[in-house]
Amino acid sequence: MNIQTLSATAAILISLATLPLAAQTPTPAEALRDTAAHDGRVFVAAHRADWKYSPENSLRGLQNAIFFGVDIIETDVRQTADGHFIMMHDATVDRMTNGSGTISEMTLAQIRGLRLKTNWGQSTTMGVPTLEEFIAEARGRACLYLDKAGIDLPGREAGSTVRALLNVLRQHDALQETIFVLDWPYEKARRVFGTALDSVIYCPVIDDRIPALADYVEEYLRELRPVAFQFRMATTESETYRLLLRVLASGSRAFVAATWPNHTAGHDDETSVFSRPSEGWGWLINKGFSVIETNFPRDLLQYLQSEHRHR
Repeated sequence: MNIQTLSATAAILISLATLPLAAQTPTPAEALRDTAAHDGRVFVAAHRADWKYSPENSLRGLQNAIFFGVDIIETDVRQTADGHFIMMHDATVDRMTNGSGTISEMTLAQIRGLRLKTNWGQSTTMGVPTLEEFIAEARGRACLYLDKAGIDLPGREAGSTVRALLNVLRQHDALQETIFVLDWPYEKARRVFGTALDSVIYCPVIDDRIPALADYVEEYLRELRPVAFQFRMATTESETYRLLLRVLASGSRAFVAATWPNHTAGHDDETSVFSRPSEGWGWLINKGFSVIETNFPRDLLQYLQSEHRHR
């Protein structure tokens, strides 16, 4: 290489070094928290991870959902007799494994010896994952929405499950990427979560069954201004639905589970997949919902991409 070539190469390297660094792509948690962004993006939450092509709440299901491009993994946490958290919807292992028994009466070692089944009862070689394994796999790639967190085991102090979960999340520096969806009054949420309430992504439920619903929402807006509220609206005549505009005006996001018709006033996954996406998911998006939980993450993502509503 001659002197001229070396000089030219050095000049190119110097010019590249002085260019501003490209903005780093935000993680799903960072993007979700940026409620000031008005880019029309809709966030996708996979219900029980991907349970169409793998066992529900399995590590493979988590990996599949992230590969599809989801932003949030809705998953279920259950505590073992020796205090560990595993990922399983039911209180027993009977439906989803080749064993039987109540999770809260079994040790982690006992559950580790079991193998998962698919939702159709087919045997697999997959084991039951732990919360720690889910955190490691999802870190920076998807938020974990921990369902069943509000269920305390018999004889335990109210909020004990949440407090135990927070300890695990702190140990693994995962508070900022974890979602909790609960129908607790603000006072209870603050008492149980403590300062962690300002670190996790806390989504209060809005449901007609909650007493003094409008006051409950106003208190959360005043004291916390949540990243999102999760709506459970049976009809468009419900008080829950009427509060949608108030939540959107506040800057919080509207979150809905399209997995259930009674959460979406009938504009659910079934309508979207077996009729038209525009009548289900499209209707929800047009009303202002920007976080949608679904049993069909690949289909919803394809629809959103065709509408330029996902990254």
